[in-house]
Amino acid sequence: AVSLGGKDAKEGINVVRFANRIPLLFEAGADVSTRVAQTKIKWSSYKIDHKRDKIGVFVSIVSTKIPYKGTGKEYIGDDITEISHSV
Repeated sequence: AVSLGGKDAKEGINVVRFANRIPLLFEAGADVSTRVAQTKIKWSSYKIDHKRDKIGVFVSIVSTKIPYKGTGKEYIGDDITEISHSV
């Protein structure tokens, strides 16, 4: 889901990530959803300036086999192309 604006939102892209209804709070820069939102989505085709506008991207992945990276299940790896295409 994507949201625009809001008085408490900061400028740029703000990604909120969930895996099996648990918020992923750490390693946001290495996560597949953050990388896709910042590099692969062409925001200009939606007439959105991704550096100036306040954009919220909400991603929830629910599965029995989530490809976590790291020992603490802190972020989802971007080596699975199906997940990056879905985001």
